[in-house]
Amino acid sequence: MYCSRRRGLTPFETLFIAALIAAVVLIVGWRLLGDSAHDARRLTINRVETLIAALEAYAIDNGGVFPTTDQGLQALLVKPEGPGAPVRWQGPYVEDAELFSDAWGAPLQYVSPIPGIISYHLWSSGADRAQGGQGADADIKSWDRPSMVP
Repeated sequence: MYCSRRRGLTPFETLFIAALIAAVVLIVGWRLLGDSAHDARRLTINRVETLIAALEAYAIDNGGVFPTTDQGLQALLVKPEGPGAPVRWQGPYVEDAELFSDAWGAPLQYVSPIPGIISYHLWSSGADRAQGGQGADADIKSWDRPSMVP
């Protein structure tokens, strides 16, 4: 039987294993943390785009009429009642009311009707919850396509 007197790892082997562990930790950490401001902005843009499609479907079903400001985005989830209620509502047009808020927890703003060519405005004020801003703080507006870029 062969018996080796060598015990443990050489310094090179120890350094190599430590480097492998560090690389794995960095890769996993990078994936988990990511760019949270960019991800939140992308999530909000996706929500606005989903609601734009739902609003268009609502209008198609209801003779080109969008929900009013008073009916709000809730009209995409539950049929509005009372004066101005749609006759041909085919919803729900969205599955979850979570879509009605941005990634920072603020409700998305909706106004309709709007005088002029655009039938409604749907927007988020961004991470700072104030008009304007740059980067993650920039507003996301349904009527301004450049603002819809992550």
